[in-house]
Amino acid sequence: MMTICKDYSRKMKNAAINPAFLRFLICLFIFALLTLTVTMKLQTLVQKTVTDEIILEPVVEEDSSVNPDDFQRIAVNHAKKTDTGLLLYRDEATRPNVVWFYTHITGSESVANAILENADKNDIPLSLAFALAYVESRYKTRAVNHNKNSTIDRGLFQLNSASFSKLSDEDCFNPDVNAKHGLTHLRFCLDTAGNEVAALAMYNAGTVKVKSGSTPQMTLDYVSKIMSYRDGLESLFAQEIVAKHETKQPVRLAALN
Repeated sequence: MMTICKDYSRKMKNAAINPAFLRFLICLFIFALLTLTVTMKLQTLVQKTVTDEIILEPVVEEDSSVNPDDFQRIAVNHAKKTDTGLLLYRDEATRPNVVWFYTHITGSESVANAILENADKNDIPLSLAFALAYVESRYKTRAVNHNKNSTIDRGLFQLNSASFSKLSDEDCFNPDVNAKHGLTHLRFCLDTAGNEVAALAMYNAGTVKVKSGSTPQMTLDYVSKIMSYRDGLESLFAQEIVAKHETKQPVRLAALN
């Protein structure tokens, strides 16, 4: 036993002073250190990625609603804007560009023309008319919504079966007929309310509720969606149509092609 211990001690002593073995130990230490460092950095990166990850869930837009106190402010801001779209549509030289733009927006030339023609007749800003149609039906001519009170909303501008009782389903699903009645009604709301925001609320909830100051929260959210979509339309129209018209550049909607 003593002999074995002495042999082991001698081997360890020889190994300790062996340069090759020493280099091996150093390399092993460095490798372990690097492995530990990389592992810690990877853990930090993974934790950061999890923290920054956006989970796609139904969005609850708690702060996106239009509050009653904001009606006048938003109405005044939009009243200050010049409706360039309507001006260009009424100019025969630039009308094709406007039609082309909104055909790409809606995905249908017949839908675009129906809204354009009736917005023009009722002197309604194009961006407002198209934003309303988008939120109401997503530009779907045969869109149908069954309400809790057993009435039905139909077509582009979701004409209510009680308010437009003389119109058949065929009438409501015709984009020209639907746009005619929908935008004529919006014109009535605009004249009654005196501003666009309150007019949109009336279009959705009725004049009585809005005039009495009891506009439902759902209607305020509805107005907010229309205004947000309208701002986006106006921005894209200014970028792709107005700017290129002023500089005489060929019109092309790169963002939509």
